[in-house]
Amino acid sequence: MEGERKVVVLEEYKVRDVGSTFFVMPRSEIWTLKKPKTVSKRLTSVFHAPDLSTVLRMCRELTHVQCYWVDITLNSINLNLNLVLSEDQRQVMSVPIWPVDCTNFGILGSQYFSSGKHYWEIDVSKKCAWILGVYCRTRFHNKKSGVRQGTNHQSAYSRYRPQCGYWVIGLQNESGYKAFEESSTSQPMVLTLSMAVPTHRIGVFLDYDAGIVSFFNVTNHGSLIYKFSKCCFSQTAYPYFNPWNCPGPIILCPPHS
Repeated sequence: MEGERKVVVLEEYKVRDVGSTFFVMPRSEIWTLKKPKTVSKRLTSVFHAPDLSTVLRMCRELTHVQCYWVDITLNSINLNLNLVLSEDQRQVMSVPIWPVDCTNFGILGSQYFSSGKHYWEIDVSKKCAWILGVYCRTRFHNKKSGVRQGTNHQSAYSRYRPQCGYWVIGLQNESGYKAFEESSTSQPMVLTLSMAVPTHRIGVFLDYDAGIVSFFNVTNHGSLIYKFSKCCFSQTAYPYFNPWNCPGPIILCPPHS
């Protein structure tokens, strides 16, 4: 057969006694050698190395906003019954309250801002759902965040829009990153965000005077996730956190940690 060769290998002779007659039997093996396959020189996969200039630009931008890092803690005043705070007020997680169906898991930061630039980071590595950003009380929405019962998730999301004072992004079902923008209907315009690297740590940058709220994926060299521009802050702005109804805490990171 073309491409194959048969080789007979004689290893040794073995003497076998059958009754009074002796037989000398050769022991042999037959190997079939196959022709090796030709390896294609064409690439079957391509590795895309990260663009160094892009990585350096993201790192510089992240380093710049981190200069405005402020020490944020969580506000325990009027805390919803379905939320639990850590002793140092840097972690918050939700707990079920049977048979109450809670859809509001929001909590504000203890610090508030009426001018200047401010930055903070949040560890969300243990979460499969969350909402984070900035809240500013408006005439369309009351600051009080009570526990609401009997409302579905669509209704719960309806308040997350700039008109109601929320400039936030969120995660749903572990991989669905969203931004909640303004719309002409009663529901926000939910934008799907593309994430090259899933984020475990998020940076939020507030430029109050310029009306900007930016979100950075610290896990991916500080790449920009989303930016709200021309934000109308009529009153003081608060950091906003929502651990949602899934296990694990949201953790506020100490400055430059």
